[in-house]
Amino acid sequence: MKLSGGIEIGAPADQVWTLIIDPVSLSSCIPGVSHVRQIDERTFEGSITVSVGPVDGDFDFNSTLVRREFPDLEVRLEGIDSVTKSRLEATVVASLTSSDPSHTGLAYLATISVRGRLAILGEMILRATAGLIIAELTRCLQARLEGSGIGVGKTDGP
Repeated sequence: MKLSGGIEIGAPADQVWTLIIDPVSLSSCIPGVSHVRQIDERTFEGSITVSVGPVDGDFDFNSTLVRREFPDLEVRLEGIDSVTKSRLEATVVASLTSSDPSHTGLAYLATISVRGRLAILGEMILRATAGLIIAELTRCLQARLEGSGIGVGKTDGP
């Protein structure tokens, strides 16, 4: 499954960059993520709890910052659900653009693969769940970086 979209943030690109390359700080903006800890300069681990339709998943994950060269970021994530033993693999590529010094666009493309019991629920339910997570991430990034109010983000898929 592929998800792509963009988030407009009323903050300078360097502030956005500082937040998105720090998984420990960024994790507070992603619903269900907890216990994130740094293993080395590019590797992190943690857990995420998500409800996909009628099934709850509790994934322990490892993430690696594959590429971290301003303005481009690539993150690889792998996890296994402790209950259903479903496997999650994801690659997220993000890039920042700046139309003026106080506004930044964050474009992303996430390629996600789920195998196991959770995958049986189908892409439509998985996509809806991912959409909710992206919407909350958008609200949180805007609130933290803009310092006032919450702007409008946009997401779409192919």
